[in-house]
Amino acid sequence: MKKIWSVGIAMLDIITQPIIEFPEYGGSVGADTTEMVLGGMALNTAVTIAKLGKAPVGLISSIGDDNSGNFLKNGLEKYNIDISQLFLSSTASTGTALCFIHPDGERSMVLCLAANNELSEEKFNYAAFEPGDYVHFGGSMVAEGTRGEDLARILKKIKKQNVTISMDTCWDPTNRWNEILDPCLPYCDIFETNKEEAILFSGKENVEDAIAYFSSFGPKIIVVKMGSEGVRIKSDDFDGTIPIFNVNAVDATGAGDSFNGGFLLGLYHNFPIEQAAVFASAVGAKCVTAFGATTGICSYEETVSFIESRSRLGNWNWSLSK
Repeated sequence: MKKIWSVGIAMLDIITQPIIEFPEYGGSVGADTTEMVLGGMALNTAVTIAKLGKAPVGLISSIGDDNSGNFLKNGLEKYNIDISQLFLSSTASTGTALCFIHPDGERSMVLCLAANNELSEEKFNYAAFEPGDYVHFGGSMVAEGTRGEDLARILKKIKKQNVTISMDTCWDPTNRWNEILDPCLPYCDIFETNKEEAILFSGKENVEDAIAYFSSFGPKIIVVKMGSEGVRIKSDDFDGTIPIFNVNAVDATGAGDSFNGGFLLGLYHNFPIEQAAVFASAVGAKCVTAFGATTGICSYEETVSFIESRSRLGNWNWSLSK
């Protein structure tokens, strides 16, 4: 049976909220709650798909052989996510993200990639991929072993397995932008980014010019997540903007990753691209209604009911066999 694989960053998120102001040097501020949850771009997408149900999903990442790693493994196993290709590092700790949630739901983060940097071309079991699989890369481009040309070589090898490759961008702390992205784009079938990163990775001045730039490398579907402005989709079958679902947002962490999970699940079930994007937007909207990157994600049936409550089912068929 074809599977959706999510490849890249897995983190232990430590969420603190609300943060009204940051402490002065040597000082402190208070917060109401602090908790540990599963996090990281690739992990968030995998958990989203698992919680929605309707498709088998696996995670390929690198975590430490430590207590934090055990916390992640236990959480992944709870959702029946395939972790057979998860690499355990004996030399690096599990990646962590300190997530500071502001009163409006936006977040600031301090990232320690740690073991994520050890995922590399040599550690991939390319035989794990079957024809028809979807392979999504989330956050890979900023890790030391899967950046730029290194990631491009991985994508090239995976592409030979007759799979559909999806990739989402993330903030580049090295400020190399298109240098680390351009080698990867020719191997992507689906390319996702957000408005700010679209400008930075393309070097263009607006989203439309950025989309044209990305399209020139060959991806069949370009997705630009634009916050309150909706989601801009460019493909042969649909070219337009999907409006957001307005909700009471409390934590934006994982919204883009959850959109990716919903979009991939829709395509996995042969949804038209517009329908898949509407479904993904609903998944992203549910995500931001709870603290944590995946806490707000609900089942496929509950998500469709949410879409129906907003009168956005359209004339599409929402029944699934799985």
